[in-house]
Amino acid sequence: MNTTRRELFNRLGLGLSVWPALALAPRSVLGSLLFEPAGDPVPPKSLPANPFTRNGNAVVAMVHGKDPAAMLQAGLELIGGLDALALEGKRVLIKPNVVNDRPPPTTTNPQVVAAVVRAVKRSGAAEVIVADSSGLIRFPTPRNLDATGIRVAAEQAGARVLSLDEGPWVRLEPAGARSLPRYYLSKSVYDADVFINVPVVKTHRFAEYSCCLKNLVGITHPRYRPSLAFLSGDWHERIVELNLGVHPHLNIADGTTIMIAGGPTSGTAAPADLLLLSGDRLALDAVAIALIRAFGAWPKLQGKRIWDQRQLRRGTELGLGVSGPDRVELLVRSTSDDHAEFDRLAEAVRRDVFG
Repeated sequence: MNTTRRELFNRLGLGLSVWPALALAPRSVLGSLLFEPAGDPVPPKSLPANPFTRNGNAVVAMVHGKDPAAMLQAGLELIGGLDALALEGKRVLIKPNVVNDRPPPTTTNPQVVAAVVRAVKRSGAAEVIVADSSGLIRFPTPRNLDATGIRVAAEQAGARVLSLDEGPWVRLEPAGARSLPRYYLSKSVYDADVFINVPVVKTHRFAEYSCCLKNLVGITHPRYRPSLAFLSGDWHERIVELNLGVHPHLNIADGTTIMIAGGPTSGTAAPADLLLLSGDRLALDAVAIALIRAFGAWPKLQGKRIWDQRQLRRGTELGLGVSGPDRVELLVRSTSDDHAEFDRLAEAVRRDVFG
């Protein structure tokens, strides 16, 4: 795998920023990086059938508007509704992106999180948990949950909020993993009956972009996250292999405000006023990449077919979702009377994904 000089300097820069910050981190964080966690070995979860399909293709809904609750409802109607997940009496875990204490698009919009919690509770879930673990140099997560407003929004909507920083953990050794043949992930996520992934659409200096696949780094024990292997050339592949342990039953990506350059902890923001929904994380990520590319501000994602992006390519190799655009159906709707700009954006995304 070829590495350019610029990429090498970028990784060295990451290392120079990470390790001094970790030296000032709480003792519990340093201990988690130095020592193997306790965790029983468990088999990887089986990839669930995607109930949100049409004519055998994975459906992705792209919904525009100003009200996240109305947008979510419209998106769920487009893909087939939450009844497909049979949530009655189940324990549902919702995982936003709470990488640090900054507002969207660095982190998931609290209004989107609250809308998802309310929709899940209306569907009869016995327990709803909102949980995440922040970036290594951005701990502790509880502080970030407070600062972003996600804790208040989730609790007011009826969820229990959980920080995954301290575990407990389970150990996985997924077949087919090359970059990370063994790692630990959150037992709380592993034990959930239904897992709903709620990332934000944004760019990333080292992973190129961050959406469904990348969001699962936050359920992984800190010792095994890609940022600690900053000289490695396999960031993309590591991210994807962290998706082998558990599989989201539904992905709802926050595009109310997206990041179109920089990232993941800060970058250039652009209003998009939309949500993306799909039962297939690769299909949704392809649409998210096209959405970022439509703004033309991030060279790292330009100049290649979307489906040749390394996260998507490794994901298709591992069978984590659709194999290409011929297995995707994009459905578009606006909940706003003023949607001319959205119509143009949606058409650009459609051409890019299926071109």
